[in-house]
Amino acid sequence: MDKTSFQTLKCHKHQKKHLQFVQVNDILNQQSQNKQLFYCSSCFNHDLEFKSINFLMIDQILQEAETNIIPKWPPVNNYKIIQDLIDLTSKESELNYEKQIIDFFNEFKEQLLAKIDIIQKKMINETHKYPIDNHQIIKKYQEISNILQFKQLLMNEQGRNLEEHSTLCRQFIQQIESQKDTNTKLLQSLLTQSNQLQKSFNLEYPTIIKQQLFTLIDSISFFNQDISQISLNQSNQDSQQSNINSQNSNKITADLIMKLISNKSNFCSDQFINELNLSLQKLNPLLQQLKFNNIFQQNKEPIEFSKLSEEKLNLIEEYVKHSIQLRSDQQYENSTKNMLELKQINEIMNSKMNFLNQEFIQKFEKWTVEMHPFLKQINFQNCIQDQNKFDLLKNLQDNRINELMMFAQKGLFYLNLNMVGTEYEQNAFVVTKNINNKYIITKINSNSWACCISSLDLQKDLKYVFRIQLEKINEGNEFVVGLMRNSISKNRGGWEDYLSCELKNQSEYLKISYNQGINNILKGVSQFQAKKDGILEIRVCLKDQLLELTDYPNYEYKIGLEDKHKSKLEQYEDLRFYLGFQQSDIQISIKDAKIVNQFKD
Repeated sequence: MDKTSFQTLKCHKHQKKHLQFVQVNDILNQQSQNKQLFYCSSCFNHDLEFKSINFLMIDQILQEAETNIIPKWPPVNNYKIIQDLIDLTSKESELNYEKQIIDFFNEFKEQLLAKIDIIQKKMINETHKYPIDNHQIIKKYQEISNILQFKQLLMNEQGRNLEEHSTLCRQFIQQIESQKDTNTKLLQSLLTQSNQLQKSFNLEYPTIIKQQLFTLIDSISFFNQDISQISLNQSNQDSQQSNINSQNSNKITADLIMKLISNKSNFCSDQFINELNLSLQKLNPLLQQLKFNNIFQQNKEPIEFSKLSEEKLNLIEEYVKHSIQLRSDQQYENSTKNMLELKQINEIMNSKMNFLNQEFIQKFEKWTVEMHPFLKQINFQNCIQDQNKFDLLKNLQDNRINELMMFAQKGLFYLNLNMVGTEYEQNAFVVTKNINNKYIITKINSNSWACCISSLDLQKDLKYVFRIQLEKINEGNEFVVGLMRNSISKNRGGWEDYLSCELKNQSEYLKISYNQGINNILKGVSQFQAKKDGILEIRVCLKDQLLELTDYPNYEYKIGLEDKHKSKLEQYEDLRFYLGFQQSDIQISIKDAKIVNQFKD
């Protein structure tokens, strides 16, 4: 079927109408293969979902496939690429680079014909690497798009009816449409190459070369730089600038000057840099004739500020201004020293627990003043996790620090509990210390329940061990040991928090009398019992919701806090160790109170 015979084909739906359009996009997405591929003008008007982007005029393919780029063919992801190629090929005079080259050399060859012949061939060969005119761009387009095959298919009916021909055309279009990604990539490459050459072409450059003809003839090129060198320069752009000075080069080039001037620390505008670069590139042949000794200082090279973010560059600028002002303005230096963040840093550094010598502290404080622009990027407002603990350790006397270090070497810290009677039942206890600094608590005066509480709020994240021993207790007497809130100590007993264990002396053994929260058997037989004259160990870790009682040092029995009360260990903020008594003449000594790294079993 030739072009004329195809144009005479009638539409099946509208018998009087000639076929004018062919669908070339969204063929892959059609659920039915029976949907018509060719449209007449009436089909176009009746199709309410008609999308012009999906259709091509058949006449345009038949008449222009040989000479022009066809809009909307082949199917691509971005049709602006094809439109840009169409716009590019419409500028025939601008793309005729070879003619401009020949014109230039015709003017020049009278004086230097022999040399010009060599360079002329070289430059023309360079242009042949790219699609430099309409013919070459269209030829490349035809290879990518298979438009000529499409045309041949439309014309080659060979006695087939329209349905058979539609099937062949549909298959071909589907094949090309399935290559959208490839089509897009190849056409984009074609457009990029064409535009790249157009932007690179520079007729002024040879004009300057002509002025320095006899010394610069070997440098003639109609392009700003070799395209292969562009890629090489790009890949090497991130390498160390030491390459510039690695061979002690003393040759000035446009690129070298631009690297120095465009350094971010100069804060030149992009417009200035771009305009200067264009001008210097034109003067590059002249610049290369200039030679200087030792462009850079020995063992020095330009700092690569271009690799820094804008934020860091601004910070460096601020630091430089800060450093200059420090050296010229005493009032500014004093105000810097009084900055909150520097005071907080110095407070930490001056803590005795850091064991830093005074010379280092003084040098460090001076350094913090110098580095203030960087340090103020850090939020020091809550840098100390527990200010009370910090202040306590910071103000310790030397003898107390030595004691702490001795304890730390043993892996524990001993606590000074300072046990006192609560207001719930005043004057019910006598608290004394023996020769070993161990507390001995004696219940006196009454047979009503009363509590003796420590002066120390327990910390959530520490592991505590308390060991007590009965010095005196009668048969049937009871006492309570555990934790209670300091906030209830004025008017209630500690057992009301249900964080305690109530024990009774029965037949020389201590057994649970009433369930006061610590009643969950963790180790041993069905009920807890410990020898009356033995030592009881109470273990506490509020964060881990752990509150246990065991016999020491054998650890044969162990009971823990019932699950329903465990949340109180994290909920209550003022829990303290306490002992509760009912009968008089009970004596209990606190053998140990310490912080440990881990509990033993």
